[in-house]
Amino acid sequence: MTEPDLLDDPFGLWLSGRTRQGLHLPDFRRAAVLVGLTLEPDPRVLLTVRSTALPTHKGQISFPGGSLEADETTVQAALREAHEEVGLDPAGVQVLGELDDVFTPFRFHVTPVLARLPAELQLSPGDEVAELLLPRLSELRAAVPTTQERVSPLGDMITIYHYPWRGHDIWGMTARVLREVLESGVQ
Repeated sequence: MTEPDLLDDPFGLWLSGRTRQGLHLPDFRRAAVLVGLTLEPDPRVLLTVRSTALPTHKGQISFPGGSLEADETTVQAALREAHEEVGLDPAGVQVLGELDDVFTPFRFHVTPVLARLPAELQLSPGDEVAELLLPRLSELRAAVPTTQERVSPLGDMITIYHYPWRGHDIWGMTARVLREVLESGVQ
């Protein structure tokens, strides 16, 4: 994909006008996920249903992503993992920037990488993926999330969001990241 001015993209403009919230969690394992939005008037977001054969997060909905390898940036890790998990060609991805860091109960410190994807996706899920989901942002905005309060690994109370979508429950870290995108004000 060509590299147009990121300020020409409404999500790129939104990212440029805000301060990203990083985290300092030296005892947590570093990871990155790709928050891929299709280049369409009503973008779809790329999500996966994790295989039940995986050691953690079996059957849960997630963004493509995983642990950083040695000397790898968050962007490199997100693109590599998306290629490994769903066959997404990195050459067709326009990275817009990083969203706020999040963490998981399994002690992962995750940086979500926001990117634009072609409207016509050519994907081939790998063994880690049971199913691909591509909900439209408008559908997710129309969903009424439920919430619950939990104690985080850091000892403070956090709100866990659950977004219902076509019989699926999008929750946890994935829902936290989605909420940031959905509440961005970008249509």
